[in-house]
Amino acid sequence: MFQIGRSSEEQIDFTVVDTWLAANAFHPGIHGESGSQNGLLNGSRVEKDSRCNIQRPISSTISRYACRIQINRDYPHRAFLYAAGFDSSRNIFLGEKATKWTKCDGEIDGLTTNGILILHPNTMQRQNFDQSMEDHIGMFVWREVSVDGDIYNIRETRSSTKRGELLANESNELQDGTLIDLCGATLLWRTAEGLMKSPCRSELESRLNEINAGKPQCPVNLNTLIIPRKKSAKAYGSSRQPYVYLNCGHVQGKHAWGKNDKSNSEILYKCPICLVDSSKIIQLVMGMESAFHLDSNALDYAFNPCGHVASLSTVRYWSRIPLPHGTSSFHPVCPFCTSLLSLDKPYVRLIFQDHCSDS
Repeated sequence: MFQIGRSSEEQIDFTVVDTWLAANAFHPGIHGESGSQNGLLNGSRVEKDSRCNIQRPISSTISRYACRIQINRDYPHRAFLYAAGFDSSRNIFLGEKATKWTKCDGEIDGLTTNGILILHPNTMQRQNFDQSMEDHIGMFVWREVSVDGDIYNIRETRSSTKRGELLANESNELQDGTLIDLCGATLLWRTAEGLMKSPCRSELESRLNEINAGKPQCPVNLNTLIIPRKKSAKAYGSSRQPYVYLNCGHVQGKHAWGKNDKSNSEILYKCPICLVDSSKIIQLVMGMESAFHLDSNALDYAFNPCGHVASLSTVRYWSRIPLPHGTSSFHPVCPFCTSLLSLDKPYVRLIFQDHCSDS
């Protein structure tokens, strides 16, 4: 059994502090600090006091004893998620405001103050397999897990004292790709078998090299573009940095052709290839974290607005996951940088002007 929570006491195996979603592509995602004690995850939120220039931390929304994962010792090592954890007295620890009740069999069950949410995207994707492969099929749905491992519909608000409806046919067993939200940090569960089937870094680099080997051209500057492996200030000003026009998907370099400043401060960018106006152009960069990729297919799409490049399956998958944002809202994000995705157009198809020298 492994316990996860905000507490740094020795019975907690993985200490987690709040990681707050950012609204820009330069915000780092969740990273495990190598060598940090108890697997600490960093990124605590800080706000400025309006009366003075002093920063003070906002109180954490993660429970001290958030959840526990129980794993069978024998193959296939099935893993199960339970809300709350055991304290130093070997008692389940729940806050004073936590919801508790007695079940029909006489056992006591409960929920943590802000709830432990669980989402099985792969299961929901299989259930929707018979649906059309067109976009906007719908968002995946989060559930809440109890101390006893039962699954419920999520509450109206994270800290509501009224629990959701019991879903007897749903399981707390963790699967490859299962997401666990602690109300302040979200964990991605990957299995060894799942990672073996996932693309490795060398496969992703090979796909990226295929694009760059095609020597995509900018039709205005007439130079070769190169998709970088990470964003940097140096790449931003480079003539080789590719950008995509949001409405049409044509990839070009940075130039001033077709830029139209309107009187109402709105800026439009006219694509020199198809002459379609776009409200913005997006800087492209490769998403190199292999655990977030579903396959190693062609890198023909990019998340909007951050510009991280991935395959169609990957961008479609993550754009259907409404990640909890704070304690009251849900919003799909880019897995590589946690940028909030556009709800109207979460990703854009990339059209390169490449292989121009091929006979």
